Amino acid sequence: MHPAWSVAEYDRALLRAALAEGDRCWDPEANLLQVEAPYNPIHTRIKGGLAHPTRNSLQYALLLLERGGAGDDERAHDVILRIAELQDRSTDSPTYGIWGYYAEEPAAKMEPADWNWADFLGIHLLLVHARHGDRLPPAVLRELLESVRHAAASIVRRNVPMTYTNVAVMGTFVTLAAGRLLDDEALFVYGKDRMVRLCEAIDNTGSFTEFNSPAYWGVVLQTLTLIREHVRDEEVLELNDRLHDRLWLHFLARWHPPTRQLSGPMARCYSNDLGVPPFLVKAVRGVLGTPEIGPVGGEMSIGVHACVDYRMPDWVLPRLLELDGEREHRELFVEGPSPETGTTWLDAVTTLGSVNHQDTWLQRRPLFGHWVRPDGSAGHLHIHLVKDDGAEDFDFASGVLSTVQSGPHVAWLTGFACPAGDRHHHLDMIEPGDTFRARSLRLVVDAIGAPPVAETSAVDGGADLDLGTARLGFRLAGGGFGGRAPTVRLVPLADGVRIEVVLFESATPVELDWATLGDAFAGGSLSLVPAGAEQDGKPAPAPEVDTSGDCAEVRWTTPRGHRLTLRGGRSVVSREEHAALYGATLDGAAVPSPRLSESRLVP
Repeated sequence: MHPAWSVAEYDRALLRAALAEGDRCWDPEANLLQVEAPYNPIHTRIKGGLAHPTRNSLQYALLLLERGGAGDDERAHDVILRIAELQDRSTDSPTYGIWGYYAEEPAAKMEPADWNWADFLGIHLLLVHARHGDRLPPAVLRELLESVRHAAASIVRRNVPMTYTNVAVMGTFVTLAAGRLLDDEALFVYGKDRMVRLCEAIDNTGSFTEFNSPAYWGVVLQTLTLIREHVRDEEVLELNDRLHDRLWLHFLARWHPPTRQLSGPMARCYSNDLGVPPFLVKAVRGVLGTPEIGPVGGEMSIGVHACVDYRMPDWVLPRLLELDGEREHRELFVEGPSPETGTTWLDAVTTLGSVNHQDTWLQRRPLFGHWVRPDGSAGHLHIHLVKDDGAEDFDFASGVLSTVQSGPHVAWLTGFACPAGDRHHHLDMIEPGDTFRARSLRLVVDAIGAPPVAETSAVDGGADLDLGTARLGFRLAGGGFGGRAPTVRLVPLADGVRIEVVLFESATPVELDWATLGDAFAGGSLSLVPAGAEQDGKPAPAPEVDTSGDCAEVRWTTPRGHRLTLRGGRSVVSREEHAALYGATLDGAAVPSPRLSESRLVP
């Protein structure tokens, strides 16, 4: 523990920050918080304006009970009763047991409803009871228990696949804790069985399907901690301890001590800068520092961390603080006919990670890394596929990005799939026969923290960026889109530099039809290395692209002399066909795909 750090003081600071915001947003007429609804392209039709959030308000009720000031208990009770009113309790309803995001929009009116709200709100109802249930008035306690019962029943009815990692873990806690709270033995047995099934699903590969996801790693860590704190069952707790260790092992595999960031790849991600979130601050007892707690923007979740006793295993600390030499980590994430495998390189200055094959939904980080900037802060390298529909740029979910990596060097190939999503990977599908509106489609390499460039400029086939402490080398080897060859340009950003591979661009938006395009792909190479590394006066070898039949193939010999080949679809086909066409070799052999751990969670 950092000698000047106190978990009690930090918890008080978290509570103060969250409650100051909650008090500011309190609407006494609605008995809920009122916030400016953030833009959300999926689930809710409420895209802005003032609205009353259900989850934030329930979290606020928990934090009011934690503070226990004058009038706090009464306000919290009012929130709990209002939340109970907003739950869909009709067992015949398709949205049974859940809530809408906002009081203004019941779950049945959402597009579509988010069934995860049974898990998220169920957790907070159970926390309220675990920490303050003995102080709740009978009427409030009765409604809280009813809300927990319906939420748990919804979770059982839905019965998500155990590969949906964060939701699978949350629902396991809710059904276990609710089973004990409600004296419902069948529900508790379901929770125990679900815990075993969850661990068995992870045993299939040794790792997590929803891999290396910073926000959801925190959700899983929180939920496993709550199981440790609030579920009394020896068999459950033995599995929970093993799973907790595996979660930390998974985190440390891509943790880069020089930048204090998680490297790629990531199945789901909301921010390129992990920082030191509260769950990590508390788990490691302040050894990574305690960032200043700024405005929380209507969010109450920061205060909930004060209610959770995060911990790290003893063996974590040395690996958290120091990188023991440069290393390459490979890890199998998903088995099957088209397995997903990640590769991450870590050295004293740079880190770069990739997954062999993934879609380009905005939460994905299929090729992602960091470097230590000259001032010691972290720069971020983010590769994504961007669509301009004439109104705005957004990450286009219909893309496919394939890679093969050796050390800090990656061969890449990007293409498009149909049917596939527009903004979301499955909720707003572009189906065969559909047209869609676009002004441009670009593969974008954002180097956030790179020294600025003066203006947008075309570059021939690629770019080399001097990052001060590191070098980014990017090459376009070839490709095509509707009979046109892609081009490359450098674009200045307010906080760095963007490299754009322009696959399609028009002066005004046009309707595109996948069926008429023919080739729709680009391929090349990318390297992120410390300044001065692998420079011997010879020009870097150039990647090559060849097309044959349904496939495009990238071939490249890296500056370290390793031969990479990468094959994938060259036209717009289904995701399943893209996965079947994928192939890669490293020095003429199959690329290794090892397990994170050979030990089993379920003996």
